[in-house]
Amino acid sequence: MDALITNQYDASCAALNLSLCHQLLNLSEAQILKQTHFFSGRYENIYVDSKQFQELEHILFKAKEYAAEILAIPDDKLKIGCWINIMHQGHTTSLHRHDDDDELLSGVYYLKVPEQSGHFVFHHVGEQQIIEPLEGHFLFFSPTLNHEVTENESIEARVSIGFNIGRLNTEETN
Repeated sequence: MDALITNQYDASCAALNLSLCHQLLNLSEAQILKQTHFFSGRYENIYVDSKQFQELEHILFKAKEYAAEILAIPDDKLKIGCWINIMHQGHTTSLHRHDDDDELLSGVYYLKVPEQSGHFVFHHVGEQQIIEPLEGHFLFFSPTLNHEVTENESIEARVSIGFNIGRLNTEETN
């Protein structure tokens, strides 16, 4: 599973992109729970309470459904954590991976992808795989894969939702 990469379009999620993107680009300080990974003048990850955004809840629900299929684990046995990534002109996301804790699967969902707003690049066994992000698409991959996002050269922001999926602990289900 080290090189697992799956790209999935979802029309029900894509229909929510414009509304959710507008809400996320206009977040108030009160809506932001925390921000992490401060590099080159920006926080790469913005955390919000997903329950405040009906559209985000739907996207996370669908992500868990797809993850359940990929992992062959019932979705009620999975948990998901997410963050928002807003990349303005000149921003990049540094090389990293997601296998810090109990992640089984990582992913990203694309809300807004202007032309020339950067590529998702996987680094695996001395090779690179360049993925063209597409609005309305989920990209699922192994948390052990090193990856980065190239520079947004567009004057518009690129907006995505990153997430990690793990197995629910027995304490969490009680």
